[in-house]
Amino acid sequence: MPVTLTIKQVPDRVADKLRLRAAASHRSLQGELMAILEEAVLQGAPQARQPEPPPYEVKQPAKPASKAVPAHGKRLTLGELWERARRLGPPSKSGSAAIVRKLRDERYGR
Repeated sequence: MPVTLTIKQVPDRVADKLRLRAAASHRSLQGELMAILEEAVLQGAPQARQPEPPPYEVKQPAKPASKAVPAHGKRLTLGELWERARRLGPPSKSGSAAIVRKLRDERYGR
């Protein structure tokens, strides 16, 4: 089933150029926009890439996943969540800094 798309607040200069392009192609504005979308999506656009895994190791929790839910079966409070994140995070601030440095060095080829 076709979908109706709406583009809001198109700048005047862009709308004017679209109208000129449509007239040059002997199309309506709707027809020109459809042609642009089809070309971009169906023919010329690159395929979406799969996300790359992080370049650092992600520490797995020490406890099995089955024990991740609190014993009382309710959602974690903010304090409980904070404490769990603190326990599962890097062992120290220097561990976080090491990850950031490694990512920076890989990005800039150091």
